[in-house]
Amino acid sequence: MNTLLNRRQWLKTAGLTVAATAFAPRLLAQAPVTAPRRIPVGPGLVRLNYNENPFGPAPSAKAAMRTAIDPSFRYADAEEQALLELIAAREGCRPSQIVMGAGSGEILDVAGFHFGLEKGEIVAAHPSYMALLNAADRVGGKAVRIPLNARLEHDLPAMAAAVGPRTTLIYIVNPNNPTGTVCDAAELKQFVRGQSERTTVFIDEAYLQMTDNFAERTCAPLAIEGRNVVVARTFSKLYGMAGLRLGYAVMPEKLAVSLKARMTGSLSLVTIAAATASLNDAAYVTTARARLKAGRDALVAEVRKLGCEYAVPQGNFVFFKTGMPVTDFIAKMRAAGVEVGRPFPPMLDWARISIGLPEEMELCHRAIRQVLA
Repeated sequence: MNTLLNRRQWLKTAGLTVAATAFAPRLLAQAPVTAPRRIPVGPGLVRLNYNENPFGPAPSAKAAMRTAIDPSFRYADAEEQALLELIAAREGCRPSQIVMGAGSGEILDVAGFHFGLEKGEIVAAHPSYMALLNAADRVGGKAVRIPLNARLEHDLPAMAAAVGPRTTLIYIVNPNNPTGTVCDAAELKQFVRGQSERTTVFIDEAYLQMTDNFAERTCAPLAIEGRNVVVARTFSKLYGMAGLRLGYAVMPEKLAVSLKARMTGSLSLVTIAAATASLNDAAYVTTARARLKAGRDALVAEVRKLGCEYAVPQGNFVFFKTGMPVTDFIAKMRAAGVEVGRPFPPMLDWARISIGLPEEMELCHRAIRQVLA
């Protein structure tokens, strides 16, 4: 049932909560999903907890934003349509297959509400990013959480086995957050082709543009060719626009109509200007990707020297085993001047650290050595 709701009905429905549901023993027991709250970072701390791009927007994007300030008293009707058409041209699809939102987070929320309202099951990895599951949980959807495999990657065979008549969505985060691992490209595409015949497959590619072989790994072509597939992207990560809030997703036209009916806002003229400039600045993308990879490789080398087990990362963060309760590690790193990622149950002795500026990473490396030596 994919009933369209008006805004008032949608907001009323989105406020509902549901009781926890017990799942089969082969799956992780899942209590109602609760959204982690962003904790303000104290003054003087190096902020390595939110997977932001510390190098910020491209210089061309900053210049475009300054130019957009004067006319920003106007609504961005024509400009938003132009950005939509530019994104569609870059993806090789029709504009009617694109949904834009305030960060990919808004799209995840709306998709969670859309599929959760069917009161079915959403198959997802555990641990992984929870925003879509949080939204679905609030309107009666049920998360079926599948543990990661031994390499801390999505266990695609186990996820396929969990799909049943009550499944409304499969949610895959690639690279995964918090582990930073990617699915094998061929295996994932085979999985998506097969499972999209049974249900909708949603692939969150927020960090995929940071990988070395993005074009090989992206599943967007499967959505563009009309399969029951959604691929979400964001300008918050590689493009350094987390505070400007812009994301988009590629999907079948019929689903795009339904999701757009549940969107509640519009984009700012300044954000549109920054995104347009960023899409036309290939040199910045190449440079940012290389700088983030250098920071990631250096952090991996540091945790390897300390003998820590770690997940093979492809995003702008590293997830590794600390050898102590992660709450203790977080507190000790904070005392040393560095704010790292929150706990990610059930891996409560593992920590996630984002890549910062080179000088911030020097402080981070010293702090890790001090805490774990």
